[in-house]
Amino acid sequence: MLLFIRSCITAISFVLFFNISFAQAAKIGIIVPLEHEAMNQIVLGIEESLKDTDAEIEVKNAHGDANIMASLIKQMRDDEDMQIIMPIGTSTSQMTMAHIKNKIIICVAAIIDNSSNSLVTGLNDEVPITASIAKLRALKKIAVIYSANEKITPEIEELKTYAKGHEISLHLSMIQNLTDLPSVVKSAPDDIDSFLILKDHLVVSGINIITKEALKRKIPVVASDEGSVINGASLAIGVAEKEIGAASGLMARDILNGKKPSEIPYKTLDKMVLFVNKIAFDKQKTLTREMLKETGMEVIEK
Repeated sequence: MLLFIRSCITAISFVLFFNISFAQAAKIGIIVPLEHEAMNQIVLGIEESLKDTDAEIEVKNAHGDANIMASLIKQMRDDEDMQIIMPIGTSTSQMTMAHIKNKIIICVAAIIDNSSNSLVTGLNDEVPITASIAKLRALKKIAVIYSANEKITPEIEELKTYAKGHEISLHLSMIQNLTDLPSVVKSAPDDIDSFLILKDHLVVSGINIITKEALKRKIPVVASDEGSVINGASLAIGVAEKEIGAASGLMARDILNGKKPSEIPYKTLDKMVLFVNKIAFDKQKTLTREMLKETGMEVIEK
């Protein structure tokens, strides 16, 4: 009997040691589709939420390449110590969910359907692009530059429908890669009153090219993320990127502390604010400070 008790104690001790060691050795993998300021802010928010945990955070950048992204996802899938995977963006999240079925996934800033996988949760921060235009009624002749990303197509269609019903003229230009951007920007009609950028990683990574042309024309660059405003866009309506990362990091923290992903509901962050780059805004002539006040939104200057 004594031998049996000792054996049980040894077994329990081993299990406890294994669990503690696993928790200490746990890795969290973050997949960035393409590095730019918005991505950096999201990653910073995640890291700050997890700074006093024992988890090792590994950040990988796909450089806008689908093949690299697929390779990174498979590496994380096959890493035995990788406990939680955090893909950023809808396309990245969808690819991750398609390749990984046996690990916890927290989809960051993504529109996903997690109903078929209890190991998946996350949050969405998408603001309909029409919501931005509706708040900025002075914009009537808008140049929209977008990539071939399939996530963007429905947003463009939504924007076209909205424009038809609100007497807005759109000049639409699609780019296949970043090298297309300079010529597309310069070829925009002379009478446009603004450039509009969606949450489009490829286009956002070339924000400096667009802001340079906008400065010459004295028109605003209206973006869809805080990071673009930090990097020179005139303004954007959205959720603070660092806040998105922080909320996602807290989800990961809860899971490390024993909560199941299925117990953490997928949610939408809906506290929208107006981000304004003071220097860039003051150099354009389309919008005024009074117009910003009329939106009724909180204004945060960068």
